[in-house]
Amino acid sequence: MPPLNGDSPPQASDERSRLLHFERYSYSTQHPNPHIHDTEAPTMSQKSSTLVQRTKRHLLADLSIKNADWILLLCFLISGMMDAGAYNAYSCFVSMQTGNTIFAALGVSDLPVASPVLAWTKSVTSVFAFLTGSFILSSLHRRAGEKKRWVLVANFAVQAVLTGIAVWMVEKRVTSGSPASPKEDAALGALEENGGWGFPKLDLVPIALLSFQASGMIVASRMLTYKGMPTIVLTSAYNDIMSDPGLFSGGLTGNVSRNRKLGGVVMYFTGAVCGGALASSQFGFAGTLWISIIVKLGIAGGWLAWRQETKEEREG
Repeated sequence: MPPLNGDSPPQASDERSRLLHFERYSYSTQHPNPHIHDTEAPTMSQKSSTLVQRTKRHLLADLSIKNADWILLLCFLISGMMDAGAYNAYSCFVSMQTGNTIFAALGVSDLPVASPVLAWTKSVTSVFAFLTGSFILSSLHRRAGEKKRWVLVANFAVQAVLTGIAVWMVEKRVTSGSPASPKEDAALGALEENGGWGFPKLDLVPIALLSFQASGMIVASRMLTYKGMPTIVLTSAYNDIMSDPGLFSGGLTGNVSRNRKLGGVVMYFTGAVCGGALASSQFGFAGTLWISIIVKLGIAGGWLAWRQETKEEREG
C-alpha cells in the first residue's frame, strides 16, 4: 500500500537520520570547532576570579582570639631581648617607655653624671617614636578592622621591616652596637670630639625604628583584647598577679589569667637574659635583632593560617 500524503516510510527516515548524524560526526572530527578556545577562556577567567574572591575573603576575615595569648608570650620574649640589647648598645630602652621617661626627666638636670650631656635625646626619641607608632598602628587596626587577618599580618610585617633596617645599620657600623671593638671605640671617640654629642647621632635612627615597631606588639595585644598581657612592660603585671584573689587557687592550670601574666613575666625575663648573653657574644646586638626579625615574620605567617572567628565567638 503506498504511503499516504507522500510521507516516506519510517525505515527510510531513520536511515537518513543515521546518515546525517554520521556526516556531522565525520565533519566535526576532521574540522575541529575553531571557537572551542573561546568557551575555555571564560572558564579560566571564572576560576581566577573565584581564587581572587576567596583570597580576599580570607584576608578580610576576623581572626579568633582563642590561643592568641601564645603569640603574645612570644612578644614578651622579644621585648625582653630587644630592651636588654638596646640598653647595652644605646643606654635607653626601645619598649619600656617608663624608664625612658625617667631618663629624659633626669636629662633636664644633666643627670646621670657619667652620661653624655645629650644622652637624654635618645630617650626622648624613643618615647616619641613609640607614641607615633602607637597612634598609626592603632588607627590602622580601628579603621580597617581590629582583628582583620591582613591588618595583623601587616602590623608584624612592618615590625620586621623596621627591625631589618636597624640591623643593617648596626652591621654596617654606621651606628652603635655590641660587642664594642677597639676600632668602634676609636670611632665613637672621634664622634664625641667632633660633634660634642658623646655618641653617634645616627644612633637616634635605629632607636626610633625599634621603638616604633615595639608599639605594634602592645597594639596587637589591645586589639586582641588581651589587656592583661601588655607585652612590653611588667609593672602592671606584677601588681595584677599579686592582687589576684585567686592567686593560690585553681591549681597549676585552673587560673588562666594568672598563668598568662606569670608567663609574660617569665618570657620577658628570659628574653632579657638571652639579649644580654647575645650582646656580650660575637653575635652582639645584631644577633638579637635577627632573631626578632625571624620571630616576627613567623608570627605574620602564623596569622595567615590562623583560624577565622566563628559566629559564636563573634556574638559572644
